[in-house]
Amino acid sequence: MNDENLETQTSSTPEQLSHNEALYNAIFEGKNENTSPIPVLPQLSIALGILLFVFSVTYIGASNTFAKKVNPNDLIVEAAVSTNIPQLKKYVNSFDNTSLVAKSAFVWDVRDQKVLFNKNADAKLPLASVTKLMTALIAYELLDPNAKISISKDSIKTEGDSGFSEGEEFTVQDLTDLTLISSSNDGAVALSREAAHTASNRNPEEVFVTAMILKAKELGLTHTHFENATGLDLNQTEAGAYGSARDVALLMEYIVTNESNALALTNVDLTTISNEAGDYHTVKNTNEVVDDIDGLIASKTGYTQLAGGNLAVAFNAGLNRPIIDVVLGSSQNARFSDTVTLVEKARQFISHSIQ
Repeated sequence: MNDENLETQTSSTPEQLSHNEALYNAIFEGKNENTSPIPVLPQLSIALGILLFVFSVTYIGASNTFAKKVNPNDLIVEAAVSTNIPQLKKYVNSFDNTSLVAKSAFVWDVRDQKVLFNKNADAKLPLASVTKLMTALIAYELLDPNAKISISKDSIKTEGDSGFSEGEEFTVQDLTDLTLISSSNDGAVALSREAAHTASNRNPEEVFVTAMILKAKELGLTHTHFENATGLDLNQTEAGAYGSARDVALLMEYIVTNESNALALTNVDLTTISNEAGDYHTVKNTNEVVDDIDGLIASKTGYTQLAGGNLAVAFNAGLNRPIIDVVLGSSQNARFSDTVTLVEKARQFISHSIQ
């Protein structure tokens, strides 16, 4: 092919140039001789739609990427940890379902001034020789513990034989110990008579019993009444003293707190006490479980036909936590098993409360 032919092929007629220019303008200037121009607002809508589509795809992708970073196992671990919280122990009262022979019982927390157990604690019942707790208290308040007491003939006549001899002398402290440990009626009468003589010239027994009644009132022992210093029954239907288990516990608390020496030897099973002449009396505790109660502070028994079996004990439950247990109206033997039951349950209660 020569240049002439090439020029001929590449050259355009005026009509062709005019058509090409029109086509150029239609493409680059948005014009077409056969179509109308595209409106601006629809163009913007289309562009915005495209942008929203792109953004949505990007956001969903990013969200999926973030979601993949959360390990489901982590959630399971967190759930396991949150449920692994120590569970509170179910509270169990050690005194629940406590069975006793005693008609009345009372367990008193001295430190916290709190009732731990109560079975007819305000019932007014015969006290028997538990009465001697008040006898010892009044003698201690009216007499010097080192003063001498002579055993009189009238004292020896009292029911019960403690092995005393007329004219035998003891200190107030020694006679009190002997009287409470062995539950001696002779000793109780001797103490009451000596104390009454120091207070009045009237009938000594009347004076002393009046002092006992007034002291009970002073201490708020509202269910307590005394007819004698021993607690011996007056007859087959009348007791020598009446009181409640609650009153006895409060009385023992007062003595242990204010006149502890009065009960100093009531926590031993066997001891010897000498009179002023140097003669010894071997004294056996009437509390048969005195050695079965750890931390025993004091105890006092009582028994008559009307009263049945009575027993009051004070013991340390641990960490200087004195507890007083009282049973009234049990049997002669069951008073001891009743008391051991209450002591054990009190220890369990205290142990649970400090855990």
